[in-house]
Amino acid sequence: MDADGLQGLEHLQGLADDDDFDPSNLNTANFVTMEGVLNGSEQIELSHAGGELGSLEEDLEADTDDESAGAKTRQAPKAEDWRTRRDRTERRNLAFESQMPEMVASYIRYCAEQATAGGPLCTSPEEEEMRVQEVYEIRVVDMFETSTVDVKLKPTENGIAPALVREGLLPCGPWEPTVAITVRVLEAYRIQHARCPQLAIQSFVKSLCDMHGVAYRPYLCQQFSIAYDLYLDVRRRTDERVMLLLGRDSKWRLKHACPTCMYKLKGEDKLIFDMLTTMDGNDSLKRVLRRNKTSMAEDEGGEPVLGKSKERVDNRDASDGYMYPRDRVERWAKTRLAEVLPMGSGNSTADNPCADRWKNMIDDVTSKMWGIFDETGIFLALCRHGFVLVIADMIRSGELAKYPLAIIQELLDTFGMNLGAGYDIGCHFGATVENSELGEQARRNKLKCLVGSFHGHAHNRLCQLSFLATYVEGMGLEDLEGCERYFSRSNGLAKSCRYASRFHRQQEITTYAKHFDSFETYANLSKFLCTKYRQALGILKTEAVLQNWMRQEGVDDYARFHEWLQEEKDYLLGLKDAPKTNEETLEMEYVQKLINLSASEAKYSVLLADTRRARADDAPYAPGVGKAELARQHAKEKVDKDLETVQELERQLDIADRWTTASPRWVSTTVAIKKRKYLLALDALELLIVERIFELTKMNQSQTGYKMRKHIAKALQARSKAVRNAIDRYNSAASLLNPPMPHLTWEQVVEYAFLADFDILRDTRAEIQSRPWTRPAYRLAMDRYFKILRAREEIHRLNVEIPRVVTWIRDEDRVLQGKSEEEADADRGMAVQVRLYRERRGRFDDTHMQRFWALAKTPGFTGSVMPGVSLEMRAARREARAAAREQRQAAVRHASGGGLSRTAQTRRRRSWLMSAPEMRGRRRGG
Repeated sequence: MDADGLQGLEHLQGLADDDDFDPSNLNTANFVTMEGVLNGSEQIELSHAGGELGSLEEDLEADTDDESAGAKTRQAPKAEDWRTRRDRTERRNLAFESQMPEMVASYIRYCAEQATAGGPLCTSPEEEEMRVQEVYEIRVVDMFETSTVDVKLKPTENGIAPALVREGLLPCGPWEPTVAITVRVLEAYRIQHARCPQLAIQSFVKSLCDMHGVAYRPYLCQQFSIAYDLYLDVRRRTDERVMLLLGRDSKWRLKHACPTCMYKLKGEDKLIFDMLTTMDGNDSLKRVLRRNKTSMAEDEGGEPVLGKSKERVDNRDASDGYMYPRDRVERWAKTRLAEVLPMGSGNSTADNPCADRWKNMIDDVTSKMWGIFDETGIFLALCRHGFVLVIADMIRSGELAKYPLAIIQELLDTFGMNLGAGYDIGCHFGATVENSELGEQARRNKLKCLVGSFHGHAHNRLCQLSFLATYVEGMGLEDLEGCERYFSRSNGLAKSCRYASRFHRQQEITTYAKHFDSFETYANLSKFLCTKYRQALGILKTEAVLQNWMRQEGVDDYARFHEWLQEEKDYLLGLKDAPKTNEETLEMEYVQKLINLSASEAKYSVLLADTRRARADDAPYAPGVGKAELARQHAKEKVDKDLETVQELERQLDIADRWTTASPRWVSTTVAIKKRKYLLALDALELLIVERIFELTKMNQSQTGYKMRKHIAKALQARSKAVRNAIDRYNSAASLLNPPMPHLTWEQVVEYAFLADFDILRDTRAEIQSRPWTRPAYRLAMDRYFKILRAREEIHRLNVEIPRVVTWIRDEDRVLQGKSEEEADADRGMAVQVRLYRERRGRFDDTHMQRFWALAKTPGFTGSVMPGVSLEMRAARREARAAAREQRQAAVRHASGGGLSRTAQTRRRRSWLMSAPEMRGRRRGG
């Protein structure tokens, strides 16, 4: 926790001790209660980006200030002003919207002139004869200077803004702006902010002030923000015109988000999974909703009503094809989910042994969040190569099940068959999909829910055998953990999103995602594929080591590994111990109380003997009650208490003769007690290992500060001592069993590849421990074998994906070049936009091909780096030929048979057919 977080926590602790502070005022049925946090009954949910406590502190201080202001108002009442300016942002947006078509056209013209002239800042071509209505003087902010510029206005232009955009200037107001910012300044910030999300507008504006040699003023950020929003809107609408010109609708982006996954070729091999995706939630990109002070009124449920929003009205949309609509998410409401989720049944937790390890599996219907936040994070879906598919806002809640369900519905509707969806609780989520309305569609399209490699190691072993990537056929070497890598970068947006409006937060997320797809993910696509190929080849080289081990151990065939895996799965399925009956539990308690009674009686006998010696005739006189007598009285009370407990248990169990150590039932119950102590020691050890792994992950994660690393290091040091003590307790309990269970050492425990290896230790039967798949060496060999299988699958998948990328590079360049040449004469401005679009799309194509040609020279490469035939382009060409053929036939019909009836046209065609052989004969004879 950083310094701000600690300061916020101390402030909250101080509020808890304040008699005048009522935390119940902040409670609501949908959010974490402040009172519960302060008294320790509810958990604080903090994101990786942090800052939640500071936001809450500011919110509390604002309420306190409102109360103070209210007190002052009561002392000196004033006339209330009912006027409001909350709609001023919306009115400005509407003013810009009325000029937007002209501004887009002016921006397209400006880009065309810049591409032709080569770079003057403000160009007013003298060769163009135009009538100047007036000259508008405006202050222009450039990168290194601020100057006054005269802009010529044409009478045909609707407002001042289009004239400014035509000169490469973005105004800070719609009708009579006094300040404008150049395109290159806004473009510089856009690119820098996309590369470094932590760079906010305020920091950039302060940098401009330093370069211009002027003092910073807060209103400068507001001016820059208005111009920047306008610039992004103009760019967005220009891109829409380009996509419309190319015949690409709003669904085109999702259907072509990743050329490797979606650009299928004629004659390519069939894959088990046509597309692999991963999804996860992240709570770093929260947004504080500014509200009026919480009133004392209560809703129907008796909960306080939160104050109304006091944010300005802003209805702009910046989803840009990335953000999933809220209304479509809300169709999976809590009332509907409660009926279909597996957790609706009482025994769901027992059926799913992973439930206690994942909070989002437990709270997938009722997860709560701080009431001061509106959007509480994002839920993201990526393809296996890292391209963003869909982003959904998490609204006033934690990671509920409705978000992945909504995204799965979108993916099934768009891509259809053979999808593999990775999720950290994929084992549980698969049952959720099966029981929901998507169940039939998911079964029909063969949807497979999976668990990522990192999260999978903390799942139950039985769960791993069905969902972990290592054991799922067709997965290759994919780890399904792309969301974690994406979040490590996107968390930098937290500072820009925390106090932004809904529109600005959405704009930040989509602008970053769009830039990340184009200039990070696509730029590294060939590197990803080539690295995966070489990794797979390296794993295949270890097959000789595995074969040597198999000869030494007498394993004759690879099929034995599959048999052992199935045997382990069958064993774990049958390992579900029947719950202990009430009688069995009482018997174990009865034996333990008999042991306690025996110990207390022995202690009392010793103290009684000491007391008698103290009362002997030759003992010295001591007035009052001595220490020995007091200890004897306490021991007598302990004997009576234990005896009373034993007698009560004998009454409940209907035992006439008290058990002794020679009783058969005593012996069998003692064995059960030892096994129970053993399992408890094993559970405690496993829990410590889980905590240690996640702490190690957090310590080595990016965006973890120095203080946090030191704190985790100290926690790990203490954790290591606790692990050693837990190992000692486990070994002590294991040695008491008959036969004794194998002892564990520190080196064995800290190097466990699977936490679920503990599951094998839970069965104390000797025949289980003698099976091959329970031995560490055999389990390591099984893991290596399945890694080799997945490496072969990875090479097979890459041999399909690499030609797709090569074909996409060729086809996309041809389409864009042809469209640019086609528009060169018709519309020079749009031709330039298509050319710029082509340059952005093809910026990294040469790098991709160089990497692929280098890979082709690698020993063991079995694929091809030559382009193929796209099924999509083939279908498009077929449709184009059919349309052209239809046009030609229509033209022929119109020219040759325009005035004839259908009968006459039929006779004419027959006469031509009859004369056709004669004509062909004449040609042959000639």
